[in-house]
Amino acid sequence: MTKAAAREQFLAQRKQLTEEAYQLANQQLYNQVIAFLKERQPQNVHCFLPILKNKEVNTWPVIAWMQQQGIQVIVPKSNLQDNNMQHVELGQETNCLENAWGIPEPQGDALRVVAEKDIDIILVPLLTFDKQGHRVGYGKGYYDVFLAKCHSAALKVGLSIFPPISKITDVNHFDVHLTHAITPDTVWAFNDSII
Repeated sequence: MTKAAAREQFLAQRKQLTEEAYQLANQQLYNQVIAFLKERQPQNVHCFLPILKNKEVNTWPVIAWMQQQGIQVIVPKSNLQDNNMQHVELGQETNCLENAWGIPEPQGDALRVVAEKDIDIILVPLLTFDKQGHRVGYGKGYYDVFLAKCHSAALKVGLSIFPPISKITDVNHFDVHLTHAITPDTVWAFNDSII
Protein backbone atom coordinates (compact mmCIF):
# COMPACT_ATOMS: atom_id res chain seq x y z
CA MET A 1 0.00 0.00 0.00
CA THR A 2 1.30 3.48 -0.83
CA LYS A 3 1.67 6.13 1.86
CA ALA A 4 -1.04 8.27 0.23
CA ALA A 5 -3.53 5.39 0.15
CA ALA A 6 -2.69 4.40 3.73
CA ARG A 7 -3.01 8.01 4.90
CA GLU A 8 -6.46 8.32 3.35
CA GLN A 9 -7.66 4.96 4.67
CA PHE A 10 -6.49 5.41 8.25
CA LEU A 11 -7.62 9.02 8.57
CA ALA A 12 -11.10 7.76 7.58
CA GLN A 13 -10.88 4.74 9.91
CA ARG A 14 -9.88 6.92 12.84
CA LYS A 15 -12.74 9.34 12.13
CA GLN A 16 -15.22 6.42 12.16
CA LEU A 17 -14.18 5.18 15.60
CA THR A 18 -16.95 5.44 18.15
CA GLU A 19 -16.10 7.37 21.31
CA GLU A 20 -16.31 4.12 23.28
CA ALA A 21 -13.87 2.30 20.93
CA TYR A 22 -11.51 5.29 20.97
CA GLN A 23 -11.46 5.46 24.79
CA LEU A 24 -10.94 1.70 25.11
CA ALA A 25 -8.04 1.74 22.61
CA ASN A 26 -6.43 4.62 24.52
CA GLN A 27 -6.74 2.81 27.85
CA GLN A 28 -5.18 -0.34 26.42
CA LEU A 29 -2.41 1.69 24.76
CA TYR A 30 -1.73 3.49 28.03
CA ASN A 31 -1.20 0.14 29.79
CA GLN A 32 1.17 -1.07 27.05
CA VAL A 33 3.18 2.18 26.98
CA ILE A 34 3.56 2.32 30.78
CA ALA A 35 4.78 -1.31 30.86
CA PHE A 36 7.25 -0.51 28.05
CA LEU A 37 8.61 2.56 29.90
CA LYS A 38 8.82 0.77 33.27
CA GLU A 39 10.94 -1.94 31.66
CA ARG A 40 13.38 0.56 30.12
CA GLN A 41 13.49 3.25 32.85
CA PRO A 42 14.44 6.20 30.64
CA GLN A 43 15.74 9.52 32.00
CA ASN A 44 13.65 11.39 29.46
CA VAL A 45 10.96 10.76 26.84
CA HIS A 46 9.98 12.90 23.86
CA CYS A 47 6.21 12.74 23.43
CA PHE A 48 3.84 14.31 20.91
CA LEU A 49 0.87 16.30 22.19
CA PRO A 50 -2.33 14.94 20.64
CA ILE A 51 -5.01 16.56 18.51
CA LEU A 52 -7.88 14.94 20.39
CA LYS A 53 -10.60 16.18 18.02
CA ASN A 54 -8.84 14.12 15.29
CA LYS A 55 -8.80 11.04 17.55
CA GLU A 56 -5.02 10.89 17.76
CA VAL A 57 -3.64 8.64 20.49
CA ASN A 58 -4.27 10.48 23.76
CA THR A 59 -0.82 10.86 25.29
CA TRP A 60 -1.86 13.15 28.17
CA PRO A 61 -2.32 10.29 30.71
CA VAL A 62 1.11 8.89 29.77
CA ILE A 63 2.63 12.37 30.19
CA ALA A 64 1.02 12.73 33.63
CA TRP A 65 2.37 9.32 34.68
CA MET A 66 5.89 10.18 33.47
CA GLN A 67 5.87 13.47 35.35
CA GLN A 68 4.79 11.66 38.53
CA GLN A 69 7.72 9.24 38.05
CA GLY A 70 10.23 12.08 37.63
CA ILE A 71 10.87 11.28 33.95
CA GLN A 72 11.73 14.44 32.00
CA VAL A 73 9.01 14.99 29.37
CA ILE A 74 10.10 16.68 26.15
CA VAL A 75 7.59 17.87 23.55
CA PRO A 76 7.86 19.36 20.06
CA LYS A 77 7.30 22.99 19.17
CA SER A 78 6.93 23.49 15.41
CA ASN A 79 8.30 26.27 13.29
CA LEU A 80 5.67 26.52 10.55
CA GLN A 81 7.95 28.70 8.39
CA ASP A 82 10.84 26.24 7.92
CA ASN A 83 9.20 22.87 8.75
CA ASN A 84 11.53 22.25 11.71
CA MET A 85 10.81 21.41 15.33
CA GLN A 86 12.34 22.61 18.55
CA HIS A 87 12.19 20.24 21.53
CA VAL A 88 11.31 21.69 24.91
CA GLU A 89 10.77 20.39 28.41
CA LEU A 90 7.14 20.17 29.48
CA GLY A 91 6.73 20.97 33.17
CA GLN A 92 3.54 20.30 35.13
CA GLU A 93 2.82 24.04 35.10
CA THR A 94 3.73 24.67 31.44
CA ASN A 95 0.93 26.41 29.56
CA CYS A 96 0.04 24.97 26.13
CA LEU A 97 -1.88 26.62 23.29
CA GLU A 98 -2.91 25.18 19.92
CA ASN A 99 -0.84 26.18 16.90
CA ALA A 100 -2.26 26.84 13.39
CA TRP A 101 -2.74 23.08 12.85
CA GLY A 102 -4.54 22.55 16.16
CA ILE A 103 -1.52 20.92 17.84
CA PRO A 104 -1.02 21.92 21.51
CA GLU A 105 2.39 23.52 22.08
CA PRO A 106 4.17 24.93 25.15
CA GLN A 107 4.18 28.71 25.46
CA GLY A 108 6.46 31.15 27.25
CA ASP A 109 9.92 32.68 27.11
CA ALA A 110 11.55 30.44 29.72
CA LEU A 111 11.15 27.11 27.90
CA ARG A 112 14.13 24.77 28.30
CA VAL A 113 15.31 23.47 24.91
CA VAL A 114 16.67 19.89 24.73
CA ALA A 115 19.06 18.72 22.00
CA GLU A 116 17.94 15.80 19.82
CA LYS A 117 21.06 13.78 20.68
CA ASP A 118 20.13 13.88 24.40
CA ILE A 119 16.74 12.16 24.02
CA ASP A 120 16.36 8.53 25.22
CA ILE A 121 12.94 7.53 23.81
CA ILE A 122 10.70 9.22 21.25
CA LEU A 123 6.97 8.42 21.20
CA VAL A 124 6.10 9.03 17.57
CA PRO A 125 2.68 9.96 16.14
CA LEU A 126 1.52 8.11 13.04
CA LEU A 127 -1.52 7.11 11.03
CA THR A 128 -0.30 3.57 10.41
CA PHE A 129 2.88 1.48 10.21
CA ASP A 130 3.93 -1.69 8.47
CA LYS A 131 5.42 -4.96 9.70
CA GLN A 132 8.92 -3.77 8.74
CA GLY A 133 8.74 -0.70 11.00
CA HIS A 134 8.02 2.00 8.42
CA ARG A 135 5.46 4.62 9.39
CA VAL A 136 2.95 6.80 7.63
CA GLY A 137 2.56 10.24 9.17
CA TYR A 138 0.78 13.32 7.88
CA GLY A 139 3.26 13.81 5.04
CA LYS A 140 5.02 16.99 6.17
CA GLY A 141 8.32 15.27 7.01
CA TYR A 142 8.80 16.91 10.42
CA TYR A 143 9.43 13.65 12.24
CA ASP A 144 11.77 12.17 9.62
CA VAL A 145 13.99 15.27 9.88
CA PHE A 146 13.84 15.15 13.69
CA LEU A 147 14.43 11.39 14.06
CA ALA A 148 17.43 11.52 11.72
CA LYS A 149 19.11 13.96 14.17
CA CYS A 150 18.58 11.74 17.23
CA HIS A 151 21.23 9.51 18.79
CA SER A 152 21.43 6.11 17.07
CA ALA A 153 20.60 4.36 20.36
CA ALA A 154 17.40 6.38 20.91
CA LEU A 155 14.26 4.26 20.74
CA LYS A 156 11.76 5.46 18.12
CA VAL A 157 8.39 4.15 19.23
CA GLY A 158 5.25 4.61 17.14
CA LEU A 159 1.89 4.68 18.90
CA SER A 160 -1.01 3.28 16.90
CA ILE A 161 -4.67 2.57 17.60
CA PHE A 162 -4.66 0.07 14.71
CA PRO A 163 -2.51 -3.00 13.95
CA PRO A 164 0.11 -2.73 11.18
CA ILE A 165 -0.45 -3.14 7.47
CA SER A 166 1.74 -5.69 5.74
CA LYS A 167 3.91 -3.33 3.67
CA ILE A 168 4.30 0.34 2.71
CA THR A 169 5.42 0.18 -0.92
CA ASP A 170 6.88 3.65 -1.50
CA VAL A 171 9.44 3.98 1.30
CA ASN A 172 12.40 6.22 0.45
CA HIS A 173 15.86 6.83 1.95
CA PHE A 174 14.64 9.90 3.89
CA ASP A 175 12.16 7.79 5.86
CA VAL A 176 13.41 6.92 9.35
CA HIS A 177 11.99 3.60 10.47
CA LEU A 178 10.76 2.81 13.97
CA THR A 179 12.59 0.63 16.49
CA HIS A 180 9.22 -0.29 18.07
CA ALA A 181 5.50 0.27 17.67
CA ILE A 182 2.89 -0.06 20.39
CA THR A 183 -0.74 -0.96 19.67
CA PRO A 184 -3.54 -1.68 22.15
CA ASP A 185 -2.69 -5.40 21.91
CA THR A 186 1.07 -5.67 21.72
CA VAL A 187 4.54 -4.16 21.32
CA TRP A 188 6.24 -4.65 17.96
CA ALA A 189 10.05 -4.62 17.77
CA PHE A 190 11.87 -4.01 14.49
CA ASN A 191 15.35 -4.85 13.26
CA ASP A 192 17.61 -1.79 13.19
CA SER A 193 18.97 -2.66 9.76
CA ILE A 194 15.62 -2.28 7.98
CA ILE A 195 15.75 -0.05 4.91
